[in-house]
Amino acid sequence: MRLDLNKCFPVAGDGTQAPLPKQLEFLTRTLTPTRSGGPKYVGYIGGIGSGKTMIGTITMLAMAIQYPGDYLVCRQFSPELKVTTYKQFLEICASELILEHKIADMMIKLRAVGGSSNIYFRPLEEPDKFRSMNLSGFLIDEGNQVSEEAFMLLQGRLRGPGLRKGIIVSNPNGHDWMYRWFFKKDHMSDWARNQYHLIKAPSTENKHLPEGYLESLKASWSEDRIKREIDGSFDAFEGMVYHEFRRDVHVVKPFRIPDEWPRYVGIDHGYRNPAAWVWVAVGPDGELYAYREFYEREWLISEICNGKKEYGNYFKGTQQLMRGEKLVAACIDPSTKARRGTTGESDYDEYIRNLPRDFPLEMARNDKQLGIDRVKSYLKQNPKSGKPLLYVFDTCSNLLEEITQYRYQETKPGQENRRAEKEEPYKVNDHALDALRYVVMLMPDPAKVEVSNQPKFATLENSLAQELQRFKRPKKGDPFKGFP
Repeated sequence: MRLDLNKCFPVAGDGTQAPLPKQLEFLTRTLTPTRSGGPKYVGYIGGIGSGKTMIGTITMLAMAIQYPGDYLVCRQFSPELKVTTYKQFLEICASELILEHKIADMMIKLRAVGGSSNIYFRPLEEPDKFRSMNLSGFLIDEGNQVSEEAFMLLQGRLRGPGLRKGIIVSNPNGHDWMYRWFFKKDHMSDWARNQYHLIKAPSTENKHLPEGYLESLKASWSEDRIKREIDGSFDAFEGMVYHEFRRDVHVVKPFRIPDEWPRYVGIDHGYRNPAAWVWVAVGPDGELYAYREFYEREWLISEICNGKKEYGNYFKGTQQLMRGEKLVAACIDPSTKARRGTTGESDYDEYIRNLPRDFPLEMARNDKQLGIDRVKSYLKQNPKSGKPLLYVFDTCSNLLEEITQYRYQETKPGQENRRAEKEEPYKVNDHALDALRYVVMLMPDPAKVEVSNQPKFATLENSLAQELQRFKRPKKGDPFKGFP
């Protein structure tokens, strides 16, 4: 049986029929058996009009023709499944391939190499209904509407004959489960990471879109919506608090912080929730650099400050990370002042006992909305210089993770016209952000800070200051002895 998949794709302006480059990659990766190095799960995350549903159904058709078995095609809700995915599949599937079509049940039986395949089209509103199925493959259309639990349940159904592949096509929806499983992958082993492959397809790749279509959308849409719906970015989603943040602008490689730059640290205490410390240095033009973080769960205050021994290993505490560097201020969550009923002491008291006597610990200013606005102002790019006033070292992974997923709570029905200041972010995964906010609240109004276009230490004065610091604090092995 010979099937020309090119005939399933739309005709281009030059009369040819073929998949787009990212569609071809998706098809190739999916049809490569795992024993030959192919991934078990393939995600196609793209903007609107990037051909997600089309390549999903074509790939499912190709699997079902080559490998007889039972296949599941699903979306979260039945009406959308029927008028999009199911309809698209019927459009690309040649009638001579169909052995049986049960329209009421949305089930199609196809001719396959050496047998036949059954394709079931089902909504995922009640995923438990699929626990008895033995699948050779599944397709989830618009995965951003589907729960992680449903995805995991379908993983457990891949025990039929054939490739046993799971494929997902979707628009991005911030740092949701698709982001964790297909992009970050920090909850799985190295072997498991190789089983998940992500393909990002921007809308701009699709040469079949009508002329001027994307241009008209870009002209009227917000920057966030363009990044999410056209560029296919995980870092933009509805309700994002820090929509000013851009990895290509605000994230920098670590460099040695000059000794004369003032340094601060913000502290958000936690035990079951992480204890988060974020260190910030102030550059010569008033720009801020978040250059180090401490982020640990279930550490005692004594361990947070002085380190922790566990299973024969030693883990550094905050004082070991600092190596004696001097701070202008250390701002801690004011809630640490609360007295415990059993001892009458507070977390703040315990920090004082475990920190050096000269450690500049003080209560942070904890006006959340004002602090959020101040951080947003520092993230905003100056229209003249194109530069922001806040940068983050790429080693601060937890801070970067939080800043890109921090979102406002969804507006409840009947509250759509409430004023913006009534909005409240979700109180989750914000511990490093709170620590950063405490520091930024000590800084001046960004409107009063001028960002220079000159590179750091470009002036003779700053160069001499660097040399002076080298003499005063010679490094180990430095031939200069310094001077008093």
